[in-house]
Amino acid sequence: MKKLLLLSFCALSLLIAGKPEDDVKAAMEAWKTAVINKDKATLEKLMHPQISYSHSNALMETRGQAIDAFMAPTMTYKALDMSDTTYRTFGNTVLVQTKLTVKNAQKGVDNTLNLSALMVWVKDQGRWQMVARQTTRFPQ
Repeated sequence: MKKLLLLSFCALSLLIAGKPEDDVKAAMEAWKTAVINKDKATLEKLMHPQISYSHSNALMETRGQAIDAFMAPTMTYKALDMSDTTYRTFGNTVLVQTKLTVKNAQKGVDNTLNLSALMVWVKDQGRWQMVARQTTRFPQ
């Protein structure tokens, strides 16, 4: 009887834990919302201190630089839409490949970017954090 209870508890624990892809999907939604709402505290939680944040123009940023850019009063993000998204899990790491449409306004000028994005998330200290992001522009 004790073995049956133990096995049932273990199975239930696995179901409650969820799949890494589902946890990363939730983290990515939180990241997108934080970017649009300029939520610095959430961005600091979701972006790993050692992140490599690379833009489609080859600009490389640290976590602090990327967050400062999100917070800049001259930049407003209106939408971050993802499509054709795939998730590949390797232990505590999830690779996310997606088509990313960014709608923003820089110094009041509206802009839309169509990008291919690769984001790498790792589970560190019990939570999922983005450790790398690389984007490439699609041909016009």
